[in-house]
Amino acid sequence: MKESRGSDASIDEFALVRIDDRLLHGQVRLNWMRTLFPRIVVIVDDIIAHDLGLRAALDVLVPEDVGLVVASPEGLAERMRNDPSLDAARTMLLLRDPASAWRLYERGVRYVTLNLGCLGVTSERQRVSKQVALSLSEWRILSRLAAEGVRVSLQALPTDPAVPLDRLAPRFEARS
Repeated sequence: MKESRGSDASIDEFALVRIDDRLLHGQVRLNWMRTLFPRIVVIVDDIIAHDLGLRAALDVLVPEDVGLVVASPEGLAERMRNDPSLDAARTMLLLRDPASAWRLYERGVRYVTLNLGCLGVTSERQRVSKQVALSLSEWRILSRLAAEGVRVSLQALPTDPAVPLDRLAPRFEARS
């Protein structure tokens, strides 16, 4: 379902838009897909979009009745402008990091909600929850998306309660 916002932008209500550095894995396959029944899974990732071997490996993880699309943020934005068969309500978007989520949003693919699944600890990231660690730049990107009206929340499994981004702020800001 599209909702009008301004003269040239619309908001897509995707089945799920999820940031998870593991992309398509057991939690997504066994829990999110069984709950949401997507028709298409879209992996939004620069590396996999250009690696046919990785794409083929991911194809095995998707059920036979579910389509798989792999694209860069720019490639997906272009496809969504030109392919009316890509039904957002039955599409699950999986992104590796907040930067990809912003690139997609910035290129006109607008979404209502953004789920943070898992972002592992790195030298630049600090833990804000059991499964999510963020760098200062990633925190700023997510905050900017929230300021744009995207409901950003952490939720590992569909049965878990969603934790809004603003509830994570004190934990993140106390350490930054």
